[in-house]
Amino acid sequence: MTTYFVDTSAMVKRYVNEPGSAWVLSWIEQVTGNVIVVSELTIVEVVSALARRRRDKTLAADVVISVQNDFLAHMEDEYVVVVLESKIVTKARQLVVQYPLRTLDAVQLACAIDSTTLFDEPVIFICADLNLIRAAAAEGFATDNPNLHP
Repeated sequence: MTTYFVDTSAMVKRYVNEPGSAWVLSWIEQVTGNVIVVSELTIVEVVSALARRRRDKTLAADVVISVQNDFLAHMEDEYVVVVLESKIVTKARQLVVQYPLRTLDAVQLACAIDSTTLFDEPVIFICADLNLIRAAAAEGFATDNPNLHP
């Protein structure tokens, strides 16, 4: 069993076929026994990514509804969710000063840092954003990028 913190850029690959999707599916599904940790923020970001694909017509509306329902069910049953609290916001504020991160990326990383207190083993940070991967590595995470596994 391995514990992964999955940023939205990687999480979307479970639900939408794109480079790295097969690799993500190889370890993210519940049958693997791995622990998947996500930020509460991921709910909004994944739904936003799906809505964008519906608007730009790269996914049909019925597919978006089905995928969104699957994702929301997985959020309830399969993922450990780090709840957004003031300590996360405080840590994110420090991270945007320390690293060249966008606001929501800093919140994701702050959630990942907070999640390390929940487990007795290392947490692997999975993300498709290079700046965020660099910051996570600087914070001591082992990292991987699904785009390197096409």
